[in-house]
Amino acid sequence: MLLEILLLFGHYGRVPFAAASITVPVDPDVDPLPLSIAGTVTSASELLRQSCPEEFPPHTPYSPELLMSSFADFGADNQDAFANGTIYESSDSLVRGAIEAWGQHQSLILRPDEVWFEILAQLNFYMTAHAEDVRHLFVDHEGKEEIQVWRLSWRDVIAAFGGEIQKRVKTEWLLDWIMPGFTTSSDNDGLTATVLMMGLMQHYFEFSGGIICGLPEVTLLGERDDWVKLLEKLDRLKEWGEEPADYAERLRPILTRFVGTWDAPDSDETKDFWKNIVRSQRLVSCGAGPADYSISGWITGFLHWTVEGNLRISREAEEEFVPSDGDVVLDGVPYFSTPLDDVPVGYAKAPLKMLDYPRQGGDSMAYLLAGNVGVRRLAVASSDTPGLEQWKVTAQPMSAWFLFGPVNASVETGPWYGNGGELARAAAGLGMCETSTGTGTGGDDGGLIGDVGDVDGSLPVLDGDGDDDDDFDDVDLIPYWGGPWKKTKKGEA
Repeated sequence: MLLEILLLFGHYGRVPFAAASITVPVDPDVDPLPLSIAGTVTSASELLRQSCPEEFPPHTPYSPELLMSSFADFGADNQDAFANGTIYESSDSLVRGAIEAWGQHQSLILRPDEVWFEILAQLNFYMTAHAEDVRHLFVDHEGKEEIQVWRLSWRDVIAAFGGEIQKRVKTEWLLDWIMPGFTTSSDNDGLTATVLMMGLMQHYFEFSGGIICGLPEVTLLGERDDWVKLLEKLDRLKEWGEEPADYAERLRPILTRFVGTWDAPDSDETKDFWKNIVRSQRLVSCGAGPADYSISGWITGFLHWTVEGNLRISREAEEEFVPSDGDVVLDGVPYFSTPLDDVPVGYAKAPLKMLDYPRQGGDSMAYLLAGNVGVRRLAVASSDTPGLEQWKVTAQPMSAWFLFGPVNASVETGPWYGNGGELARAAAGLGMCETSTGTGTGGDDGGLIGDVGDVDGSLPVLDGDGDDDDDFDDVDLIPYWGGPWKKTKKGEA
């Protein structure tokens, strides 16, 4: 359940919030819950490792380290970048972050940038399976061509790849379309979009670069025109093929209502829309972990493909689907549920050969990873009136890019992706909603089907082996691991 939704226009970090925003009170009867410190991180390195654990497996012949990111330049010390304890790990700050915010009664803050990056991350999944189907749209060559970039700094190297890709593809609109370009967008958002663009085009190009010399409530952020621009970006998805065209039509009712939020923020229709961002249903099973919950609501509309690039919902299943009273349907478009433990990650990566690094004449491989990583949560006063102070917890999806290495690009990561502890905390929040609402209908008040079990919030059977040897009476003690929540493996639907 959400207290309110804040649509903001500005950026955390290097760029301050812009003044423009709109806040929609969604459900004043939802009381905020205490802000837990479980999942907080103190550095960019910890944010990357906890949010993307499959990239740092314990038993590999290489040990990558964070080289630079949205939060620190190459070689800079970032160990205390998030020392104030407001940054939390997240493998998909938009979808997973919204689910946890809903379950923890947190006011949601959104920028159009993270919404757009979610779409691009999903499109990366699509390209995993369909790059050859759409090759003719972008290039005429077979195989991969190398794009080599030399600049004064690694930040400039990464930034240059967007323009270099644009020079080599047939679609003249690609770079401008991929760049967010909102009033909330910062230089780092441009780099995040560039890395996601590299992920899309890695099927046609190989990337290498080097340094020429030396180491040089929902609140919608921004303005209404930003969200109109975001909506208009959907028109190009059809150029990628039939499946992306379907994705655009699934997203259109959602993004249209983002714009409508600006026009009628106090209307019942707007509030009903935001109330239906997440719904949850308790499945019949033992335990109370992520595998025991089904997530629906329009937030699942952003999840069109699996990590392997397969459709999450086949066309046959969609054609046979008959909506029930509990399903969210916008403008005739149904939004299908997903098991909580099948919610994918919101980032993508591309390999980069670093020329003359770490020494002159020697090259090394690294990964660029970007997308929706991390959530900023704050306990803030919602009233400044003396004697009437009230508190709320805000949750704002973050986006970032990372360069880490050395790596062996031939080593396949997985089979689990993302942070399992994040989903466990989300499940715990859903369980608390279930206990507090006392409803079995799964309606607009966020009720869940079934009973939560232990009222102490314990989460049995965390290792998925069928016994209770992993009970945790305190959800803050749930271990952070990449699995077993994500059961989908490469090659499986």
